[in-house]
Amino acid sequence: MAHTSGVPPTSPADRSAARSARPMGPGRIALEVALWAVQLYLVYFMVTVGALPALTADSGAQGTFEDIGFGLWFMYLTGALELLGAIGLLTPWFSGLAALGLMCVMSGACLTHITLYDGKGVETPALILIPLALVVIGRWSTVKKLGTWLTGGTGR
Repeated sequence: MAHTSGVPPTSPADRSAARSARPMGPGRIALEVALWAVQLYLVYFMVTVGALPALTADSGAQGTFEDIGFGLWFMYLTGALELLGAIGLLTPWFSGLAALGLMCVMSGACLTHITLYDGKGVETPALILIPLALVVIGRWSTVKKLGTWLTGGTGR
């Protein structure tokens, strides 16, 4: 007996449709809740500790960026990147890519603390790399989908 859609039930299109129609199991729900909790923590951190001091030219942030030697434009750029990353973490489509970008920003902060301050203060950006990496791993499928969409690929 033929399948009603004319496509055999074992075709990739039929399997992906069935997969998306299935409800999430308790393990996947727990993972989603944990990822969103980590993402919300990172949003809070990136906005309050990163973006706001940089974008408001807080004296502490200003001193650090003057020590770097690129000028205050770099402070505003970093603050904007942290704010954009925080906004990206709030969206289901860009959360993985935002976490990946914020890992680059935090790696730069680690490098700055190691080279300019002999490692003093490196703990904070280094420890933030851990939850960012967890979000990248947990949301890797969104990074792949976005990359496929941007390159016009078929997702193979």
